[in-house]
Amino acid sequence: MADSFALRSDVPHPSIPMLRGGGLMPADRLSAEADRPRVLVVDDSPAPRLMLADLLTAAGHQVILADGGDVALTEVRRHRPDVVLTDLNMPRMHGLHFIAALQADPSLAALPVLVLTSEDGERKRALAPGVQGWIVKPFEPAELLEALWSLERLEG
Repeated sequence: MADSFALRSDVPHPSIPMLRGGGLMPADRLSAEADRPRVLVVDDSPAPRLMLADLLTAAGHQVILADGGDVALTEVRRHRPDVVLTDLNMPRMHGLHFIAALQADPSLAALPVLVLTSEDGERKRALAPGVQGWIVKPFEPAELLEALWSLERLEG
C-alpha cells in the first residue's frame, strides 16, 4: 500500500545540503503548497523511500510514496506528480516495466523520470524514452536536489 503525504513548511529544513553553486532551492519554489512540486518516490525498500521523503519534503516538495511500480501507476494517476524518482530492482514490477507503462499511456508519457538505483549496469536499458536522468546509489543529497531542480525548470 502506498503512503502519501505532504508536510506544510515554507522554510527549508536547516540540514538540507547546499546545491552546487551555494544556494538552496529558490524561495519562490517554497511559497505555497499548491505551487510546491509534487514528486512520486518509488522504491520497495522502506529506508531509502523514507530518507528521500524527508529530504524532498524539507527541500519544499510535496512527496507521494509508492512501494513498487504497480502501486506507483495508481498513485501517478491519482496525484499527477511533476517528477517521478524510481528504483529499478523491485519485486512486483521492475522499474523498467513501470517506466514502459508510463510511456504507453499518452497522458503520462511526458512525465519526467529520474532513475535512482544501485544497479549501474542497467544504465543503458534505463536511458530509454521517458528517462531524463540516472543517479547511482549511494548519492549525495545535493546531487539529487540539483537534478530535480533542473527537471522542474525544464518543465516549468
